[in-house]
Amino acid sequence: MSKIFHPLLAFIASATDKELAKYVEYLKHENKILRARLPKQVHTTAEERTTLLKYGKAIGRAIEELVSIVSSATFDRWVREEKNGKPKPKNPKGGQRKPKELRELALKIAEETGFGLTRIIGELRKLGIMKISWQTVRNILQEHGIEPCCLSQHSGVFCASSRHLGAAAVESGVS
Repeated sequence: MSKIFHPLLAFIASATDKELAKYVEYLKHENKILRARLPKQVHTTAEERTTLLKYGKAIGRAIEELVSIVSSATFDRWVREEKNGKPKPKNPKGGQRKPKELRELALKIAEETGFGLTRIIGELRKLGIMKISWQTVRNILQEHGIEPCCLSQHSGVFCASSRHLGAAAVESGVS
């Protein structure tokens, strides 16, 4: 890669200001063509942002005309965040993780009772825990290897519940 940049840098260094303006104009149009082929949003990593900030801040206000990977407002926000020391990237999984105690409680209910998702949520709500969704309970159980059976056929009863049902059937003499 450095073999490509070295001749390019030597070429640019020998150019006059007028020629440099032509090169920049060409690169801007080339960049527009390439951007048109990409999806509407391009998500940058923290490392890429740092690189863009390093070179973009050196350009000054002219960056507003050059920046194309993000809007100039986004670039300005990055500069402010860097200046103010905003915390680094958020949870890569998305929203906040539920507290460990809540996760353990949902698992305990599922393992001890064999309830399905809806009933587990109902039990949690009886305990005063209102801010938990069906999908969150499902994700918690799946992370711990408790897979739901075909939900449409078994009304949300988990495969783990079949152990409980099977044990109860053996105890009662039903086969």
